[in-house]
Amino acid sequence: MGKRPLSHSRGQGATEYLVILGAVLLVSIVVVSATSSSTSSQVSIKQQQSQAYWSSMFPITVASAKVVDYNLVLQIQNAGGTMLRLDGVNVDGTNLPIYPYSSGDSYGPAYCSRPNDNFSAAMSCSLMLAPGEVAYVAAQGAVSGVGNVIDCGGKTSVEISNISFRYSLGDTRISNIVLKGDKPILASCGTKACDANWSKVSGNSSMLVNDFCVMAYEATCSLADGGQGAIWCPLSDLPSVQPANLPWVKINQSSAAERCAALGAGYHLIRDREWIVAASNIANVAANWNTSVVGSGSLKIGNNGVDSSVSYDGPNPDAGAGNPTAQLFLSNGESLWHFSANVLEWTDDSLFENRTDTSPCFSNGTAPGCQDDPAGVSGGMPTNGTVLPMGWYEYTSFSNLNALNYSNFSAWTSAQGIGQMHINEGLSYSPTVGYVSTAHSFIRGGHYNHAEKAGILALFARYSPSYYVSWVGFRCAR
Repeated sequence: MGKRPLSHSRGQGATEYLVILGAVLLVSIVVVSATSSSTSSQVSIKQQQSQAYWSSMFPITVASAKVVDYNLVLQIQNAGGTMLRLDGVNVDGTNLPIYPYSSGDSYGPAYCSRPNDNFSAAMSCSLMLAPGEVAYVAAQGAVSGVGNVIDCGGKTSVEISNISFRYSLGDTRISNIVLKGDKPILASCGTKACDANWSKVSGNSSMLVNDFCVMAYEATCSLADGGQGAIWCPLSDLPSVQPANLPWVKINQSSAAERCAALGAGYHLIRDREWIVAASNIANVAANWNTSVVGSGSLKIGNNGVDSSVSYDGPNPDAGAGNPTAQLFLSNGESLWHFSANVLEWTDDSLFENRTDTSPCFSNGTAPGCQDDPAGVSGGMPTNGTVLPMGWYEYTSFSNLNALNYSNFSAWTSAQGIGQMHINEGLSYSPTVGYVSTAHSFIRGGHYNHAEKAGILALFARYSPSYYVSWVGFRCAR
């Protein structure tokens, strides 16, 4: 017999090699699959053990846990027979702010406060729980000045090892009781998602505001034609974000809040503290300054009626994306349009200020008008210790911002593009009846003719919640 052709030997060798390689790959796949299955099984077992342990704690049980961005979301229950007060959640030695949590990863106003809204002061928290009551709370783990106490870092789950709860008993007045577990809490990891044409704003634990989503543009009508050039909308309509449309105006504060809430669970008229957190975030992004240096030059303002490097004289009002000075960037790369100027915008808050001077006054504003108070500030209006007539003022004009102390995050003025504040120390204005109300509602930003008065911190505190006009709109948050 002759020798087998070399090509045949090579072919057979190649075939055998492929067979062996296939077997190796198959074994590798099985091993990887088994390892993955084993890892998943281990996580599942750990999760079951964690849930079993923490659900048996007393008097505060933890039924479930997850991490959303940097927030530890817990389903807790008062398993005791008496009222208790949750005073705080501590992770790795850091006391975390706590907030109400609802579906859709939305957070309510903090259960915590700081004396006089001093950002550096120690906070106190309080959540009352009746016997058997269940609550969902979010412990904010991205802590200003400390770093991220809770961080999934791209993981699908994370162990929270060093966690404790501080509480007080409601009936016996025993306080500062610490409940600390011996086992970690195993939490799944996820991120908060926002609707289309909405932007995500990172929370600020110093200001006690958690992450939120907000309309990237001023609210518009959802109907194709709002009735008057897509500006006036029937109150049966729902707020929408349609960048090409003009903003929804001629709506009072109460109706704006009601329409935002009608969008669903967790939706609300942007809170004034959320506005301030967004403004603080914007102010610390170099791209929003005309010098590209934070604190140097001026922030971009947008449609304030003046053509400059930071603003423009546009339509009254303008719509959607257009002039770049109307776009303000957030630290996460997302942006807000017309936040500083275009139309003024309602926020959810107001302050109390009464006219305590007993001399006669005119509600129509004729001197002596009820909008002024010769006795000075008696409520929450900012003051410098002297009697101030109704008008526009720089933030630096006030020695005490009173009810607005939480908005005091810089020593800048309108020269830096933050805007000014319009106040009056007497009564606020209501449509058809004049200056008769003690409720001074908050309107932020500026409108298309406000020039240097417009800005990210600009505030109108002159009007009552029932006020409406063609240059005041709003935006919703969640």
